[in-house]
Amino acid sequence: MFKYYNHLGSRAYYRNESDSSTVHSSFCDCVSADKSQLREIDETSILSILMKNYIIGDGTLVKGIQRTPWMSRPTENGSWIDANLPTHGRAVVGATEASEALHYHLRAEVLEFISNKRNVGILLSGGMDSRIVAGILRELQLSGEYSGQVVALTWGIPESRDVVYAQRIANEFGWDFRYFELNASVLLRNIELTAERGAEYSPVHLHAMESVSKVKGVDGILGGSYGDSIGRGEYSGRRTDKLPHILEKHLNHFAFMSLPIQKAAMANIRLQLSQSRNRFPGRNEMAYREIEMQMHYMRRQLNACMEVIDNNIPLYQMFSSPQAFGYMWSLTSQSRSDDVYEALLKSLPASLQQIPWARTGRKYNTNSDQVEDTHTALNNRYGMWLRTELRPYIIELISDGYLQGLGVFNQASLEAWKQHWPNSDSPKADRLDEKMAWLASLALFVKKYNIQPIQSKSKSNPLGDAAHLTKALLHTKIYHAALKWKGK
Repeated sequence: MFKYYNHLGSRAYYRNESDSSTVHSSFCDCVSADKSQLREIDETSILSILMKNYIIGDGTLVKGIQRTPWMSRPTENGSWIDANLPTHGRAVVGATEASEALHYHLRAEVLEFISNKRNVGILLSGGMDSRIVAGILRELQLSGEYSGQVVALTWGIPESRDVVYAQRIANEFGWDFRYFELNASVLLRNIELTAERGAEYSPVHLHAMESVSKVKGVDGILGGSYGDSIGRGEYSGRRTDKLPHILEKHLNHFAFMSLPIQKAAMANIRLQLSQSRNRFPGRNEMAYREIEMQMHYMRRQLNACMEVIDNNIPLYQMFSSPQAFGYMWSLTSQSRSDDVYEALLKSLPASLQQIPWARTGRKYNTNSDQVEDTHTALNNRYGMWLRTELRPYIIELISDGYLQGLGVFNQASLEAWKQHWPNSDSPKADRLDEKMAWLASLALFVKKYNIQPIQSKSKSNPLGDAAHLTKALLHTKIYHAALKWKGK
């Protein structure tokens, strides 16, 4: 289970505080093994998801059930050993030198994972991360170092550049191509699947992972989800030297949680962040911020979703070996640039450079203003599907009383957002859409696992909750106006 414990893409399992030496592969297994009758909701984890869309730290939505520690493995006596986490350095190198070193480490990653596999899948999109993985995999086929078969696995709406470009790459390389369409029915199933798996993230992040997990005849799957963060030093559009503090943005702007509960939960979150930093003493602030993005954001949102695939087919995330990310961490932020990817692409099969980047429709890292096709950069229409086709289902779940009985929510906010949730047909899911979808999953989760309300009682603050909601409604009006102005 812990072969890759010192890799960024390693999987987090589950354990009970009452029996921390026993590790479970799923939330369902772990909660079933807990013989206590009380399954109390964890308000700190609730707030974390409301703020960040993922859980900070090792917690789950049930007190006493935790994820296994990041970058750690258990010993025979039940204790945990931490990996030797590489440090951040200040080396300044050119893009060519950095790309050559990264290329070497990525080849080693691929070879180790596929060496005993005859049929390998690759999660392929129109982005640059998976394209680099595809190029290295094809390079190994051409050199004779890998003689097995490859199947490209892609999801999205039919007209998406992700789908069109991925199929083009698969055709160029003579690979089998499996396409999984995203639609409202898939999203509906993901609302249910999220609940089954512990409701630790919004269902909009599961895409077609369940369908991919059911593909037959594949011995292992390669992913490139860590490419942006490690290869280019970018997290959600922010470079590593520009990362804000993890609690700087998105702090429960929709006022879903009752203020007295929120105050105590926020104190717990700050304590967890402090304790997690203490595991790695002596780092600078930029290093801590990148470590936190890996420990909390990448692990608790991306990796947690990818477990759906890994449950049935071994999944390995490229760029995540200590050699690969350790090398990139040794460089300055300025040396981890788009130019590294451009140089790396030049060393891979030439056809990859001719296919535009899905994000822009233009050749990668060029100044050209010419968009080369009419395909869309959208991968899905989650926002539209949530606000239209799935709206009655979501509103019904939020109204069923399961959330209201937990003792953590601002009841007026739950009612208000059912009324004020926009019904526009803009395709993208915004932060409110993600929360509404997650609340629906949370209601199903509470029902399925018989989750109980918090036992501690806080003094209510109805005036404060009302003021918080008023501020939230105003903030969201401005937020949606800004999105409309930006054309999103």
